[in-house]
Amino acid sequence: MHSSSMRPGALRPRLFWLLALAPLVAACDDEGSAQAEQQGTLDGQVAPDEGPMGADFGVDSTQADAAPADATLPDAAAPDALVDHTPVDGPGPFHVGFHTETIEYTNPALGETRPLDLHWWYPTEATTGSGPRYAGIFPRPEVFADAPPWPGQAPLVVFSHGNGGLAEQSFFFTEFLASHGFVVVAPDHTGNTFRDSSAPIWQLFELRPEDIGAVLDFADALPGDHPLAGHLGPERALSGHSFGGYTTLAAGGAGYAVDALVAACAEPPDSESEACVYLLNPATQARYSAGFADDRLMALIPLAPAGANLFGGEVGLPGITLPTLLMTAAQDATLPNPVEGDPLWAGLTAPDRLRLDFTRAGHFTFSNACTLAPASATGDGCGPEFIDPTQAHRLINAYALAFLRLHLLGDGADAALLAGTTRLEEGEIELTVGQ
Repeated sequence: MHSSSMRPGALRPRLFWLLALAPLVAACDDEGSAQAEQQGTLDGQVAPDEGPMGADFGVDSTQADAAPADATLPDAAAPDALVDHTPVDGPGPFHVGFHTETIEYTNPALGETRPLDLHWWYPTEATTGSGPRYAGIFPRPEVFADAPPWPGQAPLVVFSHGNGGLAEQSFFFTEFLASHGFVVVAPDHTGNTFRDSSAPIWQLFELRPEDIGAVLDFADALPGDHPLAGHLGPERALSGHSFGGYTTLAAGGAGYAVDALVAACAEPPDSESEACVYLLNPATQARYSAGFADDRLMALIPLAPAGANLFGGEVGLPGITLPTLLMTAAQDATLPNPVEGDPLWAGLTAPDRLRLDFTRAGHFTFSNACTLAPASATGDGCGPEFIDPTQAHRLINAYALAFLRLHLLGDGADAALLAGTTRLEEGEIELTVGQ
Protein backbone atom coordinates (compact mmCIF):
# COMPACT_ATOMS: atom_id res chain seq x y z
CA MET A 1 0.00 0.00 0.00
CA HIS A 2 1.22 3.47 -0.76
CA SER A 3 1.07 6.39 1.62
CA SER A 4 -1.06 9.50 1.36
CA SER A 5 0.40 12.91 2.02
CA MET A 6 -0.44 14.99 5.07
CA ARG A 7 -0.51 18.77 5.32
CA PRO A 8 -0.30 20.53 8.68
CA GLY A 9 -3.65 21.68 9.95
CA ALA A 10 -4.87 24.04 12.59
CA LEU A 11 -8.06 22.13 13.31
CA ARG A 12 -8.32 21.34 17.04
CA PRO A 13 -11.80 19.97 17.75
CA ARG A 14 -12.70 18.07 20.87
CA LEU A 15 -11.04 14.69 21.23
CA PHE A 16 -14.39 12.91 21.25
CA TRP A 17 -15.03 13.94 17.67
CA LEU A 18 -11.51 13.01 16.63
CA LEU A 19 -11.26 9.52 18.09
CA ALA A 20 -14.84 8.25 18.17
CA LEU A 21 -17.76 8.20 15.81
CA ALA A 22 -20.74 10.44 16.40
CA PRO A 23 -23.29 8.93 18.81
CA LEU A 24 -24.65 5.81 17.18
CA VAL A 25 -27.97 4.06 17.48
CA ALA A 26 -28.26 1.65 20.37
CA ALA A 27 -29.52 -1.90 20.11
CA CYS A 28 -33.28 -2.31 20.04
CA ASP A 29 -33.63 -4.13 23.34
CA ASP A 30 -33.33 -2.55 26.77
CA GLU A 31 -30.18 -4.45 27.64
CA GLY A 32 -28.54 -3.25 24.43
CA SER A 33 -29.51 0.34 25.17
CA ALA A 34 -28.09 0.19 28.67
CA GLN A 35 -24.90 -1.34 27.36
CA ALA A 36 -24.62 1.38 24.74
CA GLU A 37 -24.86 4.07 27.41
CA GLN A 38 -22.06 2.42 29.34
CA GLN A 39 -19.93 2.12 26.19
CA GLY A 40 -20.36 5.66 24.92
CA THR A 41 -17.02 6.77 26.35
CA LEU A 42 -13.81 7.50 24.52
CA ASP A 43 -12.01 4.37 25.65
CA GLY A 44 -15.00 2.03 25.29
CA GLN A 45 -17.10 0.83 22.40
CA VAL A 46 -19.68 3.00 20.70
CA ALA A 47 -23.17 1.62 20.31
CA PRO A 48 -23.67 -0.46 17.15
CA ASP A 49 -24.61 1.62 14.12
CA GLU A 50 -26.36 -1.42 12.74
CA GLY A 51 -28.74 -1.39 15.71
CA PRO A 52 -31.60 -3.47 14.26
CA MET A 53 -29.14 -6.10 13.07
CA GLY A 54 -28.48 -7.18 16.65
CA ALA A 55 -32.11 -7.71 17.52
CA ASP A 56 -34.25 -10.83 17.27
CA PHE A 57 -35.90 -10.52 13.88
CA GLY A 58 -38.33 -13.34 14.47
CA VAL A 59 -37.06 -15.13 11.37
CA ASP A 60 -38.65 -18.50 10.79
CA SER A 61 -35.67 -20.83 11.18
CA THR A 62 -37.65 -23.64 9.56
CA GLN A 63 -37.91 -21.80 6.24
CA ALA A 64 -36.46 -23.86 3.41
CA ASP A 65 -32.99 -22.91 2.21
CA ALA A 66 -33.49 -24.19 -1.32
CA ALA A 67 -35.08 -21.98 -3.95
CA PRO A 68 -38.67 -23.08 -4.70
CA ALA A 69 -39.19 -24.80 -8.03
CA ASP A 70 -41.40 -21.97 -9.32
CA ALA A 71 -39.09 -19.16 -8.19
CA THR A 72 -38.93 -16.32 -10.71
CA LEU A 73 -35.26 -15.77 -11.50
CA PRO A 74 -33.62 -13.99 -14.43
CA ASP A 75 -32.23 -16.00 -17.29
CA ALA A 76 -28.51 -16.64 -16.98
CA ALA A 77 -26.29 -14.44 -19.12
CA ALA A 78 -24.20 -15.58 -22.04
CA PRO A 79 -20.66 -16.28 -20.75
CA ASP A 80 -18.98 -13.99 -23.29
CA ALA A 81 -20.66 -10.76 -22.11
CA LEU A 82 -18.33 -8.96 -19.68
CA VAL A 83 -20.00 -5.54 -19.92
CA ASP A 84 -23.61 -5.84 -18.83
CA HIS A 85 -25.99 -3.59 -20.77
CA THR A 86 -29.16 -4.42 -18.85
CA PRO A 87 -30.97 -1.48 -17.19
CA VAL A 88 -29.26 -0.09 -14.10
CA ASP A 89 -32.45 -0.01 -12.03
CA GLY A 90 -33.36 -3.69 -12.29
CA PRO A 91 -31.87 -7.09 -11.52
CA GLY A 92 -29.03 -8.23 -13.74
CA PRO A 93 -28.90 -11.19 -16.10
CA PHE A 94 -26.98 -13.48 -13.73
CA HIS A 95 -28.01 -15.63 -10.83
CA VAL A 96 -26.05 -15.09 -7.59
CA GLY A 97 -23.63 -17.49 -5.94
CA PHE A 98 -22.35 -17.18 -2.37
CA HIS A 99 -19.21 -18.48 -0.66
CA THR A 100 -17.72 -17.97 2.82
CA GLU A 101 -14.29 -18.66 4.25
CA THR A 102 -11.81 -17.43 6.86
CA ILE A 103 -8.40 -15.95 6.09
CA GLU A 104 -5.60 -14.65 8.32
CA TYR A 105 -3.01 -11.92 7.91
CA THR A 106 -0.37 -10.28 10.07
CA ASN A 107 -1.65 -6.86 11.10
CA PRO A 108 1.08 -4.18 11.48
CA ALA A 109 -0.73 -2.37 14.29
CA LEU A 110 -1.27 -5.50 16.35
CA GLY A 111 1.93 -7.26 15.38
CA GLU A 112 -0.01 -10.50 15.38
CA THR A 113 -2.24 -12.64 13.20
CA ARG A 114 -5.73 -11.28 12.60
CA PRO A 115 -8.49 -13.55 11.25
CA LEU A 116 -11.15 -12.30 8.85
CA ASP A 117 -14.34 -14.07 7.78
CA LEU A 118 -14.94 -13.34 4.10
CA HIS A 119 -18.30 -13.45 2.32
CA TRP A 120 -18.36 -13.58 -1.49
CA TRP A 121 -21.20 -12.88 -3.92
CA TYR A 122 -20.58 -13.66 -7.58
CA PRO A 123 -22.37 -14.21 -10.89
CA THR A 124 -23.34 -17.78 -11.70
CA GLU A 125 -25.25 -19.59 -14.41
CA ALA A 126 -26.64 -22.07 -11.87
CA THR A 127 -30.42 -22.21 -11.67
CA THR A 128 -30.82 -24.41 -8.60
CA GLY A 129 -29.02 -24.95 -5.34
CA SER A 130 -29.11 -24.60 -1.59
CA GLY A 131 -29.64 -21.12 -0.21
CA PRO A 132 -27.29 -19.72 2.47
CA ARG A 133 -28.31 -18.27 5.82
CA TYR A 134 -26.72 -14.89 6.29
CA ALA A 135 -25.08 -14.69 9.73
CA GLY A 136 -26.52 -18.16 10.28
CA ILE A 137 -29.95 -16.55 10.74
CA PHE A 138 -31.46 -15.05 7.59
CA PRO A 139 -32.33 -17.56 4.84
CA ARG A 140 -31.76 -16.45 1.23
CA PRO A 141 -33.31 -19.09 -1.03
CA GLU A 142 -32.78 -16.87 -4.09
CA VAL A 143 -28.99 -17.20 -3.69
CA PHE A 144 -27.05 -20.41 -4.37
CA ALA A 145 -24.34 -21.37 -1.88
CA ASP A 146 -21.07 -22.45 -3.51
CA ALA A 147 -22.59 -22.58 -6.98
CA PRO A 148 -20.05 -22.72 -9.82
CA PRO A 149 -19.08 -19.19 -10.88
CA TRP A 150 -19.76 -17.69 -14.27
CA PRO A 151 -16.87 -18.82 -16.49
CA GLY A 152 -15.60 -15.35 -17.35
CA GLN A 153 -13.68 -12.75 -15.34
CA ALA A 154 -15.46 -10.05 -13.34
CA PRO A 155 -14.52 -6.78 -11.61
CA LEU A 156 -14.15 -6.95 -7.81
CA VAL A 157 -16.00 -4.70 -5.34
CA VAL A 158 -15.08 -4.88 -1.65
CA PHE A 159 -17.81 -3.94 0.84
CA SER A 160 -17.16 -2.81 4.45
CA HIS A 161 -19.99 -3.11 6.99
CA GLY A 162 -21.01 -0.60 9.65
CA ASN A 163 -19.95 -0.43 13.29
CA GLY A 164 -21.28 -3.48 15.13
CA GLY A 165 -22.77 -4.82 11.90
CA LEU A 166 -22.06 -7.80 9.69
CA ALA A 167 -20.76 -8.44 6.21
CA GLU A 168 -24.20 -9.36 4.85
CA GLN A 169 -25.92 -6.23 6.25
CA SER A 170 -26.56 -4.66 2.81
CA PHE A 171 -27.32 -7.72 0.73
CA PHE A 172 -29.72 -5.67 -1.44
CA PHE A 173 -26.52 -4.06 -2.75
CA THR A 174 -24.08 -6.98 -2.82
CA GLU A 175 -26.53 -9.39 -4.46
CA PHE A 176 -27.55 -6.77 -7.01
CA LEU A 177 -23.98 -6.13 -8.12
CA ALA A 178 -23.34 -9.86 -8.44
CA SER A 179 -26.44 -10.20 -10.63
CA HIS A 180 -24.89 -7.59 -12.94
CA GLY A 181 -21.60 -9.43 -13.34
CA PHE A 182 -19.49 -8.14 -10.44
CA VAL A 183 -17.80 -10.19 -7.73
CA VAL A 184 -18.34 -8.69 -4.28
CA VAL A 185 -16.38 -9.64 -1.17
CA ALA A 186 -17.21 -8.37 2.33
CA PRO A 187 -15.14 -9.09 5.44
CA ASP A 188 -16.54 -9.29 8.94
CA HIS A 189 -14.25 -6.78 10.67
CA THR A 190 -13.07 -8.89 13.60
CA GLY A 191 -13.84 -7.30 16.96
CA ASN A 192 -16.42 -4.94 15.43
CA THR A 193 -19.41 -7.10 14.56
CA PHE A 194 -22.80 -7.51 16.19
CA ARG A 195 -21.53 -10.73 17.76
CA ASP A 196 -18.07 -9.49 18.74
CA SER A 197 -17.32 -5.92 19.85
CA SER A 198 -14.04 -6.75 21.57
CA ALA A 199 -11.77 -4.33 19.68
CA PRO A 200 -11.48 -0.79 21.11
CA ILE A 201 -12.96 1.79 18.78
CA TRP A 202 -9.79 3.89 18.61
CA GLN A 203 -7.82 0.87 17.37
CA LEU A 204 -10.38 0.03 14.70
CA PHE A 205 -9.70 3.23 12.81
CA GLU A 206 -6.55 1.61 11.46
CA LEU A 207 -7.52 -2.06 11.72
CA ARG A 208 -10.41 -1.62 9.31
CA PRO A 209 -8.51 -0.12 6.33
CA GLU A 210 -5.72 -2.64 6.94
CA ASP A 211 -8.38 -5.36 6.71
CA ILE A 212 -9.26 -4.05 3.25
CA GLY A 213 -5.64 -4.30 2.15
CA ALA A 214 -5.51 -7.88 3.42
CA VAL A 215 -8.68 -8.76 1.48
CA LEU A 216 -7.18 -7.30 -1.70
CA ASP A 217 -3.92 -9.18 -1.09
CA PHE A 218 -5.89 -12.41 -0.80
CA ALA A 219 -7.96 -11.65 -3.89
CA ASP A 220 -4.82 -10.92 -5.89
CA ALA A 221 -3.32 -14.32 -5.05
CA LEU A 222 -6.25 -16.71 -4.80
CA PRO A 223 -5.05 -20.29 -4.39
CA GLY A 224 -5.60 -22.48 -7.41
CA ASP A 225 -8.29 -24.52 -5.67
CA HIS A 226 -10.32 -21.45 -4.66
CA PRO A 227 -13.79 -21.43 -6.31
CA LEU A 228 -13.14 -17.97 -7.77
CA ALA A 229 -9.55 -18.57 -8.89
CA GLY A 230 -9.17 -17.21 -12.42
CA HIS A 231 -12.51 -15.38 -12.28
CA LEU A 232 -11.36 -11.97 -11.00
CA GLY A 233 -10.46 -9.25 -13.44
CA PRO A 234 -7.99 -6.47 -12.56
CA GLU A 235 -10.63 -3.88 -11.64
CA ARG A 236 -11.03 -3.01 -7.95
CA ALA A 237 -13.55 -0.77 -6.15
CA LEU A 238 -14.48 -0.24 -2.49
CA SER A 239 -17.77 0.63 -0.84
CA GLY A 240 -18.98 0.68 2.74
CA HIS A 241 -21.68 1.96 5.06
CA SER A 242 -21.17 4.23 8.09
CA PHE A 243 -17.95 3.05 9.77
CA GLY A 244 -17.49 1.15 6.53
CA GLY A 245 -17.85 4.47 4.72
CA TYR A 246 -15.00 5.81 6.84
CA THR A 247 -13.06 2.66 5.94
CA THR A 248 -13.74 3.34 2.26
CA LEU A 249 -12.38 6.87 2.46
CA ALA A 250 -9.35 5.79 4.52
CA ALA A 251 -8.33 3.00 2.16
CA GLY A 252 -9.19 5.27 -0.76
CA GLY A 253 -6.45 7.76 0.09
CA ALA A 254 -7.65 10.15 2.82
CA GLY A 255 -4.95 11.50 5.12
CA TYR A 256 -5.38 12.31 8.80
CA ALA A 257 -5.28 15.44 10.94
CA VAL A 258 -2.43 13.94 12.98
CA ASP A 259 -1.26 17.28 14.41
CA ALA A 260 -4.74 18.05 15.69
CA LEU A 261 -5.12 14.55 17.14
CA VAL A 262 -1.84 14.84 19.01
CA ALA A 263 -2.69 18.34 20.25
CA ALA A 264 -6.03 17.13 21.59
CA CYS A 265 -4.18 14.51 23.62
CA ALA A 266 -1.66 16.94 25.09
CA GLU A 267 -3.52 17.82 28.27
CA PRO A 268 -4.87 15.58 31.06
CA PRO A 269 -7.21 13.86 31.54
CA ASP A 270 -7.28 13.02 27.83
CA SER A 271 -3.53 12.40 27.80
CA GLU A 272 -3.99 9.60 30.31
CA SER A 273 -6.67 7.74 28.37
CA GLU A 274 -5.93 4.48 26.55
CA ALA A 275 -6.77 6.16 23.25
CA CYS A 276 -4.22 8.91 23.78
CA VAL A 277 -1.53 6.59 25.08
CA TYR A 278 -2.04 4.66 21.87
CA LEU A 279 -2.06 7.77 19.68
CA LEU A 280 0.99 9.37 21.29
CA ASN A 281 3.10 6.34 20.47
CA PRO A 282 5.46 7.49 17.66
CA ALA A 283 4.84 4.25 15.75
CA THR A 284 1.09 4.92 15.74
CA GLN A 285 1.61 8.48 14.53
CA ALA A 286 3.90 7.25 11.77
CA ARG A 287 1.26 4.82 10.52
CA TYR A 288 -1.45 7.50 10.48
CA SER A 289 0.87 10.03 8.85
CA ALA A 290 1.58 7.51 6.10
CA GLY A 291 -2.12 6.76 5.75
CA PHE A 292 -3.79 3.56 4.64
CA ALA A 293 -4.34 4.23 0.94
CA ASP A 294 -4.35 1.26 -1.40
CA ASP A 295 -3.32 2.03 -4.97
CA ARG A 296 -5.14 -1.00 -6.36
CA LEU A 297 -8.50 0.72 -5.90
CA MET A 298 -10.08 2.47 -8.87
CA ALA A 299 -13.36 3.87 -7.45
CA LEU A 300 -15.03 4.54 -4.09
CA ILE A 301 -18.69 4.48 -2.97
CA PRO A 302 -18.98 5.58 0.69
CA LEU A 303 -22.53 5.30 2.06
CA ALA A 304 -23.41 7.64 4.97
CA PRO A 305 -19.76 7.67 6.05
CA ALA A 306 -18.08 8.89 9.23
CA GLY A 307 -14.64 10.46 9.69
CA ALA A 308 -14.90 14.16 8.86
CA ASN A 309 -12.87 15.35 11.82
CA LEU A 310 -10.40 12.50 11.71
CA PHE A 311 -9.49 13.51 8.17
CA GLY A 312 -9.56 17.20 9.04
CA GLY A 313 -11.26 18.41 5.88
CA GLU A 314 -8.68 20.06 3.65
CA VAL A 315 -5.90 18.45 5.67
CA GLY A 316 -6.55 14.90 4.51
CA LEU A 317 -9.46 14.60 2.07
CA PRO A 318 -7.58 15.96 -0.97
CA GLY A 319 -5.51 12.80 -0.67
CA ILE A 320 -8.44 11.05 -2.32
CA THR A 321 -7.93 11.31 -6.08
CA LEU A 322 -10.14 8.37 -7.09
CA PRO A 323 -13.62 8.74 -8.57
CA THR A 324 -15.89 8.96 -5.53
CA LEU A 325 -19.66 8.54 -5.30
CA LEU A 326 -20.72 9.86 -1.88
CA MET A 327 -24.23 8.92 -0.77
CA THR A 328 -25.75 10.60 2.28
CA ALA A 329 -29.15 10.85 3.95
CA ALA A 330 -30.73 14.21 4.76
CA GLN A 331 -32.61 12.69 7.72
CA ASP A 332 -29.59 10.79 9.12
CA ALA A 333 -29.72 11.08 12.92
CA THR A 334 -26.75 8.79 13.56
CA LEU A 335 -24.20 10.65 11.43
CA PRO A 336 -25.99 13.91 10.59
CA ASN A 337 -25.07 15.73 7.42
CA PRO A 338 -23.89 18.90 9.21
CA VAL A 339 -21.41 16.81 11.21
CA GLU A 340 -20.28 14.27 8.60
CA GLY A 341 -21.79 14.32 5.11
CA ASP A 342 -21.48 18.05 4.43
CA PRO A 343 -17.88 18.55 5.65
CA LEU A 344 -16.77 15.34 3.95
CA TRP A 345 -18.20 16.52 0.65
CA ALA A 346 -16.69 19.97 1.11
CA GLY A 347 -13.24 18.48 1.68
CA LEU A 348 -13.25 16.17 -1.33
CA THR A 349 -11.44 17.51 -4.37
CA ALA A 350 -11.26 14.46 -6.65
CA PRO A 351 -12.25 15.53 -10.18
CA ASP A 352 -14.70 12.63 -10.65
CA ARG A 353 -16.79 13.12 -7.52
CA LEU A 354 -20.53 12.98 -7.17
CA ARG A 355 -22.86 13.33 -4.18
CA LEU A 356 -26.34 11.90 -3.83
CA ASP A 357 -28.22 13.19 -0.80
CA PHE A 358 -31.42 11.22 -0.24
CA THR A 359 -33.98 13.71 1.01
CA ARG A 360 -36.23 11.25 2.90
CA ALA A 361 -33.62 8.69 3.96
CA GLY A 362 -31.99 7.93 7.29
CA HIS A 363 -28.85 6.12 8.37
CA PHE A 364 -30.21 2.58 8.06
CA THR A 365 -31.61 3.18 4.58
CA PHE A 366 -28.28 1.95 3.20
CA SER A 367 -28.66 -1.47 4.85
CA ASN A 368 -31.30 -4.20 4.96
CA ALA A 369 -32.09 -3.47 8.61
CA CYS A 370 -35.48 -1.90 7.90
CA THR A 371 -36.68 -4.75 5.70
CA LEU A 372 -35.41 -7.55 7.91
CA ALA A 373 -37.20 -6.30 10.99
CA PRO A 374 -40.08 -4.10 9.82
CA ALA A 375 -41.98 -4.49 13.11
CA SER A 376 -39.15 -3.53 15.44
CA ALA A 377 -36.88 -1.38 13.27
CA THR A 378 -38.04 2.20 13.65
CA GLY A 379 -36.26 5.50 13.37
CA ASP A 380 -33.28 6.75 11.37
CA GLY A 381 -34.46 5.40 8.05
CA CYS A 382 -37.01 2.84 9.20
CA GLY A 383 -40.66 3.85 9.36
CA PRO A 384 -43.45 5.41 7.29
CA GLU A 385 -41.93 8.89 7.48
CA PHE A 386 -38.94 7.73 5.43
CA ILE A 387 -38.57 6.65 1.82
CA ASP A 388 -39.71 3.08 1.24
CA PRO A 389 -36.62 0.82 1.54
CA THR A 390 -37.36 -0.97 -1.74
CA GLN A 391 -37.51 2.33 -3.59
CA ALA A 392 -34.36 3.62 -1.89
CA HIS A 393 -32.44 0.43 -2.62
CA ARG A 394 -33.43 0.62 -6.28
CA LEU A 395 -31.95 4.12 -6.51
CA ILE A 396 -28.80 3.28 -4.52
CA ASN A 397 -28.17 0.28 -6.73
CA ALA A 398 -28.83 2.09 -9.98
CA TYR A 399 -26.45 4.98 -9.35
CA ALA A 400 -23.78 2.67 -7.93
CA LEU A 401 -23.99 0.38 -10.95
CA ALA A 402 -23.79 3.28 -13.41
CA PHE A 403 -20.78 4.64 -11.51
CA LEU A 404 -18.97 1.30 -11.45
CA ARG A 405 -19.70 0.62 -15.11
CA LEU A 406 -18.18 3.97 -16.01
CA HIS A 407 -15.10 3.96 -13.79
CA LEU A 408 -14.22 0.26 -13.77
CA LEU A 409 -15.32 -0.83 -17.23
CA GLY A 410 -15.26 2.41 -19.24
CA ASP A 411 -18.94 1.98 -20.09
CA GLY A 412 -20.51 5.44 -20.27
CA ALA A 413 -23.96 4.33 -21.39
CA ASP A 414 -25.46 5.70 -18.17
CA ALA A 415 -23.32 8.84 -17.93
CA ALA A 416 -26.40 11.05 -18.28
CA LEU A 417 -27.77 9.57 -15.06
CA LEU A 418 -24.54 10.43 -13.23
CA ALA A 419 -24.56 13.93 -14.73
CA GLY A 420 -28.12 14.53 -13.55
CA THR A 421 -29.47 15.16 -17.03
CA THR A 422 -31.68 12.07 -16.75
CA ARG A 423 -33.38 11.10 -13.52
CA LEU A 424 -34.94 7.95 -12.15
CA GLU A 425 -36.91 9.61 -9.32
CA GLU A 426 -37.69 13.29 -9.04
CA GLY A 427 -37.64 14.75 -5.56
CA GLU A 428 -35.94 11.87 -3.72
CA ILE A 429 -32.33 12.82 -4.43
CA GLU A 430 -30.34 16.03 -4.49
CA LEU A 431 -27.51 15.34 -6.92
CA THR A 432 -24.34 17.43 -6.85
CA VAL A 433 -21.54 17.00 -9.37
CA GLY A 434 -18.12 18.09 -8.12
CA GLN A 435 -16.56 20.97 -10.01
